[in-house]
Amino acid sequence: MQEIDFLDKITDALDAALHKRDEYTHSHSNRVINVSIELGRKFNLSPAEIQILGTCARFHDVGKIGIPDNILLKEGKLTDGEFEIIKTHSQIGMSIISRIDMPDIDIFANTILHHHEWFDGSGYPNGLVGDDIPLYSRIIAVADSFDAMTSRRTYRDELPRELALKIMKEETGTHFDPDVSEVFFKLIK
Repeated sequence: MQEIDFLDKITDALDAALHKRDEYTHSHSNRVINVSIELGRKFNLSPAEIQILGTCARFHDVGKIGIPDNILLKEGKLTDGEFEIIKTHSQIGMSIISRIDMPDIDIFANTILHHHEWFDGSGYPNGLVGDDIPLYSRIIAVADSFDAMTSRRTYRDELPRELALKIMKEETGTHFDPDVSEVFFKLIK
């Protein structure tokens, strides 16, 4: 009981920091939580697993706290060098989360670290392939990508929902786990 209260307090503090740092990332994370939890339920995850998934979804982008404003909030296309800096957010997030002293924190840290791994191994930071990518990360990747595409960003307008879904269908099996995508497409109807 005390451990759960402690985790709730840490969660609230990190959430407040993320909200202060970048309103878009905070709002985006809240939308990713909702989709991730629905996907997790469709995969018959237990209530404890759903709670872990939801917390990981909330903080999948917490590492953006460590990205300089001139890159994170840049209007317009990022340079290759700027994109390399953006890509470090998953490692920064993992290092932030892994500082929490509690059992199984590595599950949270690894999920956050690997949420940009692509099913075919072309993602980052480690180029993991298929089932080597944690299931929670594969679920968050789908929810994260859909929300990112259908939300207005500082550097582009949102894509129409149908176009985002078309892109995601084309990237199933390369970027996205086919099993997670199949459940997502059924859910999103």
